[in-house]
Amino acid sequence: MSSLGFNEILFRLERYCAYQDRCKFEVLQKIKALGLNEQSQIQKTLQHLISSGFLDEERFVESYINGKVSIKKWGTNKIRAGLFEKRIQQKLIDNGIKKIDKTLYLNNLNYLFDKKTKELPGFDSNYGIKSKIMRFLATKGYTSEEIKGCF
Repeated sequence: MSSLGFNEILFRLERYCAYQDRCKFEVLQKIKALGLNEQSQIQKTLQHLISSGFLDEERFVESYINGKVSIKKWGTNKIRAGLFEKRIQQKLIDNGIKKIDKTLYLNNLNYLFDKKTKELPGFDSNYGIKSKIMRFLATKGYTSEEIKGCF
């Protein structure tokens, strides 16, 4: 066990989770960084955080998706990849994606499309510029069908 006591580690993890929504994967990384290596104590810690409401995967998925859609203007492909990276269950990802506000999502796509076309003059006639816009929107995580709808 680390130089920190178990209760001190628990307190730090509660603060860590209270600051912003976290997923189990992030908490496990933090637990290891704090030096707690005993499997039974790790499980006990996770159970405490879940039962106390500090750790909730569904809430994390919802806040992650809301932030990425409304602030970063990400598409579903990039959101899925980000959540997969955080080891979130596929079922939770699918349920979260279904809850995305379609109006906001399409407004984001159109905003990014308009912004990029204004940056690149000669858009109407140049295939290279069109492909540049398509690549830009694809890196933001939008599907090819969604991107084609802009043109």
